[in-house]
Formats: sequence, C-alpha cells, structure tokens
Amino acid sequence: MFNKQDEEIAYGIRNLVTIMNKRLRKQMSNPEQLSIAEFNVLSILMIQKEAFPSELGAQLSISSQFMSQILNRMEGLKYICRKSAPSDGRKTLVTLTKQGKQKVELSRREREEWLALMVSEKYTQEEKDLIKKALDLLSVLTAL
Repeated sequence: MFNKQDEEIAYGIRNLVTIMNKRLRKQMSNPEQLSIAEFNVLSILMIQKEAFPSELGAQLSISSQFMSQILNRMEGLKYICRKSAPSDGRKTLVTLTKQGKQKVELSRREREEWLALMVSEKYTQEEKDLIKKALDLLSVLTAL
C-alpha cells in the first residue's frame, strides 16, 4: 500500500516527465511539421526495424485510417518504405529508409545536445552526481 509521500513522488515524476517531454520536443528541428504520432511511428520503426501497419496502429492506439494517412505522408517524405511481407504477400511491412533513420538520429541528437548544455549550465558537479544517482534509482521503474 502506498502513502501520501509515495503519491507526491509519483505526481512529481509524472509532472516532470510531461514537462520535459514538451520541452524536448521544442528542441527538435521540424521543418516538415511532423506530428507527435508521425515521430512516434519513426521511433518505433527505429527500434523494431519493421512492422505491419496494424501493429503500429495498435501500439500507438491509432485507427487504421489515421495510420494509413501517417504512412502515406511518411512515404511521401521518403522516411519509410513499404514492401510485401515474405510470409504473406498480401500483407505490407513498413521499414525506415536511410532518410528516416537520419531524421530520428538528428532529432535525438538535437534533444540530447540541448539537454547536455542545460545540465552543464545549471548544475554543479555535486548536483550532477546526485542526478546520476537519482536516474539509476528511477531506471528501476522502466524495468517493470
């Protein structure tokens, strides 16, 4: 059972993650005006290498119609390609193109560079050591 302090910590973590996510999104160059859903599709494909459109839609809770629109746009920007699945030619697999991988890598690099600069400017070495310890503790939550 959790107590009031546990609730306060949970609120603090959730609130900080939400604010940081919004702030980090602002640090990405986005001349194509990609939506969050479009970036999420690229990020998933970066990890999974390939996926069926229905799998992407399920992971992002997006309708098949909206997923189709996203994939059409991503294909038009040459960030993804579609090919017939080897196991079933009637199904389509989606993969990242070289340009799509570069877009994800650039986005990540921009956000990490901005964040590293902020850490460098805002914190002392002792505070950085404390943040590192807190990150180690919080990483346990991602292993659930």
